[in-house]
Amino acid sequence: MKTIPVLCVSLLGMVLATGAQAQSGAAESLRQAANGAAFKVGDTQFRLAPSATVTAADASADPGQAVVAGKYALALGAAPAAAKRGLAAAPAKLAAAVSQSGEPVVVTSSVNVYFDQPAVLAEAVRSSGGRLTYASAVGGKGTIEFDSVQQALDAAAKLQGVAGVKEASPKIEQLENMLL
Repeated sequence: MKTIPVLCVSLLGMVLATGAQAQSGAAESLRQAANGAAFKVGDTQFRLAPSATVTAADASADPGQAVVAGKYALALGAAPAAAKRGLAAAPAKLAAAVSQSGEPVVVTSSVNVYFDQPAVLAEAVRSSGGRLTYASAVGGKGTIEFDSVQQALDAAAKLQGVAGVKEASPKIEQLENMLL
């Protein structure tokens, strides 16, 4: 009777280890594919993985083929559903990236702007061509939305030079890895 619980625990351990190995294989592939544009958020360096796609994670996501991170699945070479149906691809609002320590993140099409004076944020919105989606004069932070991740990256670099902007960086979703 005592061997049954031990056997169950052993089998569970093997199943979890197999899933973790598949996840780590996909994570290593994603890390190697992170050879795109580099950007910083604070002191952390990130690099885009241009061959990766970001989709909503669900129970059908294969952890051997995708890094399942929070509510997203990051996969290499997977074509978006619209492209599979022959539809024109819309500009990407989300992109996969990897931090210098190897952690996957999702980059959004927004830029967080930290500023000294509220007028600085208004100038940042005007000069970047984006849309203001959040502003806090008290906190000295605003968020500007763009049509694509690439536009957000370009704007972040440009906004660094605007007088009164302390920092402008792409908004990222830092994720906790999970196994399906």
